[in-house]
Amino acid sequence: MALVRVCGVDELAQTGMAAKYLMAEGIEVLVARDSSGKLHAINGTCPHEDYPLVEGSFDGTVVTCAAHGWSIDVTTGMGVNPSSCSVDYYPVRVEDDQVWVDLET
Repeated sequence: MALVRVCGVDELAQTGMAAKYLMAEGIEVLVARDSSGKLHAINGTCPHEDYPLVEGSFDGTVVTCAAHGWSIDVTTGMGVNPSSCSVDYYPVRVEDDQVWVDLET
């Protein structure tokens, strides 16, 4: 398990999302609080044209890319629109109000 700190719990914006580019790993991770309060982490780049998903809208389950409207379910990383797309989903651990993700799972 390779845990990497993404953000503090208090950094989740009013939208319930926060993103951080992890320089050493070369990926952007999006952390989102779903409508039940659970935290999820996915690759934060839209698979369509590499646009940051954190710039999109979030309804508590689905983040919709601001660039072209592709939608991803943050609880699974699976595409909603189109259903054929997906992004990596990362297990989340919260310790001392810090959000950590496992990039190796």
